[in-house]
Amino acid sequence: MADWAIGFSLDAAPAEVVHNTKLRLLDVIGVMIASNGHDNVEAARRAVADADAGGRGAHSLMDARETSPANAAFVNGVAAAVLEFDDTHLATNIHATCAIAAAILPVAQSARLSGRQLLEALLVGSEIVCRLGMVTPVRMHEMGFHPTGVYGVFAAAYAVARLRGLPHSQMVDAIGTAASLSSGSIASFEDGTSTKTMHVGFAAAAALRAVALARHGITGPDLVFEGRFGWYRSHVQAETDFNFAALTDQLGSRWEVLNIASKLYPCAYTLMPFISAALALRQKNAIMLAEIREISCAIMARSFRTVCEPVEDKRRPRSSWHGRISLQHTVAEALALGRFDKSAYAPSSLHDPVINALADKVIHVPDPVAAADTSRSRAVVSITMNDGRVLSHTVEDMLGTSRNPAPDAVYLDKFRANVDGVIAPQLRDELIDRLMTLEAADDVDAVFSRLRH
Repeated sequence: MADWAIGFSLDAAPAEVVHNTKLRLLDVIGVMIASNGHDNVEAARRAVADADAGGRGAHSLMDARETSPANAAFVNGVAAAVLEFDDTHLATNIHATCAIAAAILPVAQSARLSGRQLLEALLVGSEIVCRLGMVTPVRMHEMGFHPTGVYGVFAAAYAVARLRGLPHSQMVDAIGTAASLSSGSIASFEDGTSTKTMHVGFAAAAALRAVALARHGITGPDLVFEGRFGWYRSHVQAETDFNFAALTDQLGSRWEVLNIASKLYPCAYTLMPFISAALALRQKNAIMLAEIREISCAIMARSFRTVCEPVEDKRRPRSSWHGRISLQHTVAEALALGRFDKSAYAPSSLHDPVINALADKVIHVPDPVAAADTSRSRAVVSITMNDGRVLSHTVEDMLGTSRNPAPDAVYLDKFRANVDGVIAPQLRDELIDRLMTLEAADDVDAVFSRLRH
C-alpha cells in the first residue's frame, strides 16, 4: 500500500476518477464553508487555541488566524463533519473524503504545493479508506466504533506522508503509529452529545502527528493490519474472516472511489432515501398532515439500532446532531416542511409541535430486500391516512450512487446552496472554476486564501 501511495501519479488514473475526485473535493469544501459559523466549529477553534496556544504555520479553511497544521486539520475536520453533509462509501458507511481533505489542506497550503499534488494525495487517501473498510464483514457501528474515525486516521496518514515526501520505511512507520491513534466511540449516538462531530477532526490531526513522529524516527509495527495483534483483530472482537486482499487487489486499476456517493441531505446516509421518498409523496399528493394515521418506513434491520431505536429518543432528538441519526424525526421534518437543506434540524424544527406529532406516527419495519444487498440505498415509505388510503413510494437507489449517478449539476447546485450567504457570489463562482481545474494550479494556497477572514 505504501509503494502504491508513493508511486501513484494522476496520469495513471482514468479521467472519470480524476473528475470524481475534484467533484468530491468541491463537495466537502462547500460543506466546510456552510458550517463555518456552527457552534461546534467555533468551539473547536477556541479549544485548540486553549490547548495549544502559540501554534503557527497553517490556517484552517475559513480562518485568518494562524495555528499549527494539526490544529488546522482538526478544525477542518469538524467543519467537514458537523452537518453530516459530506459523502459516504456505501459498502462500508465510511465518509470517505472528509478526513483526508481536512488533513492535507493545511499541509498543501502551508508548503505552497500544487493542485496536482493535492489531488493525488486526496485520491490516494480516499481510495485506501474505502478498501480499509472492506477488510471486515462486521459493521464497525455494531462494535461501538465510528468507521470514519477509526479508518480515517490511516488514510489521512498515507495522504499526508505522500505530501511530506516520506520514504517507504517512514510511511510504513507512520501507518503503524496511526493504529495507536485510531479512535471514534459512538457512545454519543445515545444522547446526542457533541463528541461524534469531532471524530473527523481527531482523525485528521492524528494523521499529521503520526507522520511527524515517523519523520523524526519513531518506528511503527509493520504488521499493523494483518498481524496477530494487528488493528483488525484488536478492534473486531469477533470470529470472522478478514479479507486482507481487499487492501491491494487491483489497487490502482479498480477504483472504489467511484462507489462514493455525495449526500443530497445533511444526515446519516441511511436516512437519505427516506427523505427522498417522503418529499416525493408530499409533491405527488395533496396530503393533509393532520389526517395521517401512520407512517411506515421499511428499513434494513441492521440499521434499527443506530437510526430507529430507542423510539422515544428518536422521536424527540436532544440536539441537531441527534436528529441527523433519527429516522422518525427526519421523515416527519421532510413531510412537514417539504425541503431538506443545510438549515434542516434547526432548533425550531426539533421543537415544532407539528413535526413532533408526525414523528410519533412513524414506525419502522424490517426490509428484507434492502438487507439482501447493503451496497444499495433503498427505502419504502407508506403513509396510511385516516380514511384508509395508503400512499407509498419506493426509492431503490439514491441519486448520486453508482447505479443512479448524479450529473455535475447536482454537485454544483449543492455547493452553491451551501455557500450561499457565507461567501460572495463572485468568490463562489471563482472557487468552482479553480477547483474544477485544480490540477493546473501551481499554488494551492492561492486557490483558498481568499476564504480566510
